[in-house]
Amino acid sequence: MTDAEHDPQAPVDPELARALAYVHEKLGEGILRDTELSAHVYALTETLVASGVLSLHELEKRKARTREQMIQGTLTQWQGAEVLNDPTDKYTVEGPRIDCAARLHLCKAACCRLDFHISRQDLQEGVVKWDVGRPYHIRHREDGWCSHCDPETKGCHVHAQRPLVCRQYDCREDSRIWEDFEKAIPNPSLNVLR
Repeated sequence: MTDAEHDPQAPVDPELARALAYVHEKLGEGILRDTELSAHVYALTETLVASGVLSLHELEKRKARTREQMIQGTLTQWQGAEVLNDPTDKYTVEGPRIDCAARLHLCKAACCRLDFHISRQDLQEGVVKWDVGRPYHIRHREDGWCSHCDPETKGCHVHAQRPLVCRQYDCREDSRIWEDFEKAIPNPSLNVLR
């Protein structure tokens, strides 16, 4: 490592700073929530045991059973950052056949403004950019479009490596995009997009 990499005065990458702020905020919220919950549970437990409503032996049995139930619950209800939970190899997906280039002047690549999680495959490849402030969501520019969408042509800079969601997405029935796909009538709200 160079001296610059150890320089405490060196500026921190803005994306890294956002990611760290997100992680620290969530950790702080969790610690406060856990402390409050723990205080409540301890006070309630002490009251029940002291009043003879519950024995310590019964408490330990119930605690072990409840712990197991909670562990099983966390396996299906994760509240933290997540990636797309689909193991499909994106390179095997054909997706719908839509002539996007012929419709870009109408839809203004509105699908490139939608939000979604990227997959583990995308993470491993390291080509598709994700928002470190909102872990594993596709990264968007300040103007709202995907960071891979060319501002002028609306073409995709990573089309060959585009995410699974992009490959599977079918705009034909999406009212956010089309009022009538067959008649090539876009949703009127797209008129405000450039």
